[in-house]
Amino acid sequence: MKGKPTKLAVFDIDGTIFRSSLVIELSHALINAKIFPKTARKEISKEYLAWLNRKGTYEAYIDKVVKIYVKHIAGKRYTLVKRVAQKVIREQKDRVYRFTRDLIKKLKRQNYFLVAISGSPSYIVEKYAKAVGFDLFFGTELEVKNGKFTGTVLSLDSAYNKAKIVKSLAAQYPSVSLKQSVAVGDTEGDVPMLSLVGHPIAFNPNMLLAKVAKRKSWRVVAERKDVIFDLERYKFLN
Repeated sequence: MKGKPTKLAVFDIDGTIFRSSLVIELSHALINAKIFPKTARKEISKEYLAWLNRKGTYEAYIDKVVKIYVKHIAGKRYTLVKRVAQKVIREQKDRVYRFTRDLIKKLKRQNYFLVAISGSPSYIVEKYAKAVGFDLFFGTELEVKNGKFTGTVLSLDSAYNKAKIVKSLAAQYPSVSLKQSVAVGDTEGDVPMLSLVGHPIAFNPNMLLAKVAKRKSWRVVAERKDVIFDLERYKFLN
């Protein structure tokens, strides 16, 4: 974009733009490439099946994937892992939701400063953010020494603390109006970020975010198959 930004468009990536999670797809690709052991897939199977059978939460599943990823990344060569990450992006970058894909294009035309935030590793978030057309990205930083991952997470908290990032950007760019800015999220962890902007969107929200969005009269959008539902009135069935 040209000149100083005046309004932000902040997007969660996993499950909001990308129809999966970058760290999940990366982990499976690393197993397929024999960089991670086959046993890594079994280590996440309990949480995966619980979520698949609607007996567990997606949050519990992805938290387990992150733990297994951090466990097995230690000692792996950065160049090899990065090569696998590039392959994941090349093959899966277009597996997106139509609503957020089209919203990004629209906001880009309207000169929004596009920011992507993800708890996935920053090296794959960077590749994805550039492929989709973001101006700035934030992801989890992992320590690398002598060309190999140490297994130490350097910035997990800051990667997940989306509200802190938005506040920091607003301070860095005094020209930015948060009242005119947009934020899109899908879980209750996005509530602090969504609360900062004038145009929050709860996209395919989980139950906890849906309840907050209803109470605060936020825009709620759901996409199912090839239908996009822009919800004004809805009720909970459980």
